[in-house]
Amino acid sequence: MDSVLIYSEVQGRLLALADELDAAALDTTVPACPAWTVRQTYAHLAGLCVDVAAGTFTPPATDEVTARQVAEREGRDIAALCDEWRAATPALLDLLGTETRLRYRLPAVDVWTHENDIHGALGMAPATGHADALLDFALTGLGRAWAGRTPGLTVTATDVDRSWTMGEGDGPHWRGTAFELYRALMGRRTPGQIAAMDWTGDPAPILGDLSLLPAAEEPLGV
Repeated sequence: MDSVLIYSEVQGRLLALADELDAAALDTTVPACPAWTVRQTYAHLAGLCVDVAAGTFTPPATDEVTARQVAEREGRDIAALCDEWRAATPALLDLLGTETRLRYRLPAVDVWTHENDIHGALGMAPATGHADALLDFALTGLGRAWAGRTPGLTVTATDVDRSWTMGEGDGPHWRGTAFELYRALMGRRTPGQIAAMDWTGDPAPILGDLSLLPAAEEPLGV
């Protein structure tokens, strides 16, 4: 997974989008992160970039860290948030390009995830680029946790014709586009939405293990 490329591309789109958003859009609640508005989501993204680049913390961020990032930037307008984000980005990209620890892939995961959260809040189409690489990263991590476990799990991304098998023995087979599978793994689908996806075999015993972040409480469209 090319974290520098993903982060750079997504940040560029989000900065361009910020220039187009009016006050109503910025005050829109983000259903995937219902404690935040669109502006507060930008505040988190700026804060995460600043903190990781400065070595304030090592990813992943806890809820307490993300809450602090947003609270520290309360009252700042979107232009100030974007300026702060831009200024810290070169140091972050240098870190993403040189650090070999997997946890330093997480800022790219975070910015891609929140771009789609914002798109969902604003009724925009999903941004699906790099979903296959992000899905591979997520499933590789899930596979380590599934090692030796029965039943196994097979996952197929139907749009890129690629499959992953985890655990041992025959188990359910989960299919979907790379985007839908990845959004589910990142807690952006409810258990009911995941169960309604394309399955062979009974997913019920493992549904609780398929969200790497807490599953959505309300159905999300993006």
